[in-house]
Amino acid sequence: FQVNVDDPGDYTLAAEYLNEHCSVVNLQHEFGIFGLPWGENVLHLVRRLRRPLVVTCHTVPIDPEPGQREVLTEIVSHADRLIVMNPRAIDFLQAHYGARYDQIACVRHGIHDMPFRNPPIEKKKLGLRGPVLLTFGLLSRPKGLEFMVDAMAEVVRERPDATYVIMGATHPHIVKQEGEAYRRSLMARVRQHGLEDNVEFIDGFADLSELIGYLYETDIFIAPYLSLGQMTSGALSYAAGAGKAVVATPFLHARELLADGRGRLVPARSVRALSRNVIDLLADKPATDQMRRRLYQHTRGMVWPAVAREYMRVFESVVRRPPRAVPLVSPMAASKQRPTVAGGPPK
Repeated sequence: FQVNVDDPGDYTLAAEYLNEHCSVVNLQHEFGIFGLPWGENVLHLVRRLRRPLVVTCHTVPIDPEPGQREVLTEIVSHADRLIVMNPRAIDFLQAHYGARYDQIACVRHGIHDMPFRNPPIEKKKLGLRGPVLLTFGLLSRPKGLEFMVDAMAEVVRERPDATYVIMGATHPHIVKQEGEAYRRSLMARVRQHGLEDNVEFIDGFADLSELIGYLYETDIFIAPYLSLGQMTSGALSYAAGAGKAVVATPFLHARELLADGRGRLVPARSVRALSRNVIDLLADKPATDQMRRRLYQHTRGMVWPAVAREYMRVFESVVRRPPRAVPLVSPMAASKQRPTVAGGPPK
């Protein structure tokens, strides 16, 4: 069944279809993909579902906009179980969105089971020589890529053969708002620094085989993100699962994944911290390899088969429950009147 994201009626029809054909529904929730400013259209689906509902929360804002709070609070009120990918999100779901502690399960972001490899010295597949730094994912201003471009001016003084690869299409919402202005500003910055031979842009969405090929030949993954409340990063998860050295700003997922010496955390917007940490990692291969191995071992529980088993346990915990009653009125209005109570683990 396919949904037109901007047609509320399609979501209602989808709910009826799911009620007839499914024993449990897993909603992968993100605010930007269900129409209207905060994805409010998906509420037409969850209100009509009679099957058990498991919601995977890809984003749990720690300082939500009113619209975000209203939408996620209502989704929480319908959900039989909630899945988060970062344990820090458990407290925020309770404090801001009315979730119960026993309603939430933490299942890490899945990764592909890639063998631990040292990147080749010469990156023949990429047509490059020397160390490769990589950032991949949808481009947007909160990624902070301009600070790493500036840092490359210092990196190439020490390592003239280093290349920073920026892989990914511009986020569709950004394209609607401003076209390719952000990408053009990054390219202009590259020219200002004279880094045309050291910064490469790959515009487009990489398929899995292409992405894995780049990860194998990457020396350091760079995550200079500006949104420090970011709970989950798929790109960071994939890089960690490939055993890459990582330099990242201290957003929530990076703080959790790179703790205990598993990566380097640098202040947001600090060009000097980015450049010095990259230079240090490239210069000290034994220490960098040790850090990489710690991160790789830490992610073994995140491979997709392990994640699938965790999901099955959650699904089995709800699938035998009786069908849920469909409310006659929207709970959103009621949620505005209901005080938000911060819960906690049982004593």
